[in-house]
Amino acid sequence: MRLSYKNVLPLPEWSSEQVFFSASQWFFELQHDIKNAQHSICLQTYIFDIDAVGEPLLQALCDAACRGVAVRVIVDGVGSAKATAILQKNLQDNRAGFRVYNPLPWEWISNHLEHSGWANRFFERLMRVNNRQHSKLCLIDNHTAWVGSYNVTDDHIENNGRGPDWKDCGVRVTGERCLLLHEFFEAVWCDDATRLSPHFLFYPITNFSAVLRKRRLRVLLQQIHAAKDSVWIVSAYFAPIPRIARALKKASRRGVDVRVMVPEHSDVSFFPALSSTYYADLLRAGVQIYEYEAGMLHAKLMLVDNSVILGSSNMNHRSLLHDVELDIQLFSPQAKKDIVTDFVTSMRSCRVITLENINRFYVWLLALGQIPRLLRYWL
Repeated sequence: MRLSYKNVLPLPEWSSEQVFFSASQWFFELQHDIKNAQHSICLQTYIFDIDAVGEPLLQALCDAACRGVAVRVIVDGVGSAKATAILQKNLQDNRAGFRVYNPLPWEWISNHLEHSGWANRFFERLMRVNNRQHSKLCLIDNHTAWVGSYNVTDDHIENNGRGPDWKDCGVRVTGERCLLLHEFFEAVWCDDATRLSPHFLFYPITNFSAVLRKRRLRVLLQQIHAAKDSVWIVSAYFAPIPRIARALKKASRRGVDVRVMVPEHSDVSFFPALSSTYYADLLRAGVQIYEYEAGMLHAKLMLVDNSVILGSSNMNHRSLLHDVELDIQLFSPQAKKDIVTDFVTSMRSCRVITLENINRFYVWLLALGQIPRLLRYWL
């Protein structure tokens, strides 16, 4: 993909920004927007379950397609594997478009054995089996976008009776800038990064190509190195690459307020042990670490001074190197205030990690975390 900064006009800021911390409110308002869509709905997600959230959302999408709205849905071949057949039948029966991003090779081959060249395609897909579609986006009429960490599943709903509440974060934005998100959806729909315009080098909101992965990492490092006051990170799966870990330590040593919030318990059971192998090194540099205890922390965001980045990316190798991610920058003072307020409030539900309290069980943490740390490139 050949991208250039030349002749890239600056995009306007969002016309509106509304931040959500409640899954029930998020899905209620999202369904309202879907029911009022006039022209198009583009939805992509990692997980789409047929449950108390997914079933009515699927019905709303089918109803929109029946009334003439152009509806297209992308799900991941692993995250939504259980629901793929139901989604495909219901959406296609109602004249909506549906695609599975990177289906597992052994599932893909059953539908392509009769095609010539299937063997080469099979091994190509086998090599990409670790690359997943992890972004979350619902774009309505190319003017309203829903972006964040919410999958389409009732696991995220508060008080669902199946365990601790999930803590997520998402935002509803409107305006001309949504055309950038339309480009992103089209590129993923066609699995073709060449469809992205030069704006994506100027505004690195995704990693949907080798060039954009490098650019996104470079911008992230530049932001941390340029931070003057604060770097606050919320990451459901924290296992930073060495360059980011070094940048965070350098920032802390020069007096920047660096805070990292991670989950005490995770839906990926080994991740807290993996994350803990980074603690001592970061703590010695003055980085503050908080383990969220009140529920299942799944949010993904970063605040650097006055800049707020929110979306689907975690601070781990998978988000940087393998998965398709989507993050956006927020600009409104109110959105920034809401996110800062929620971060500070959430700290009250965290265990503060210090060198003293990790020393009691650090040997066990190191032992438990070493195997996944060896495999962190794929995690």
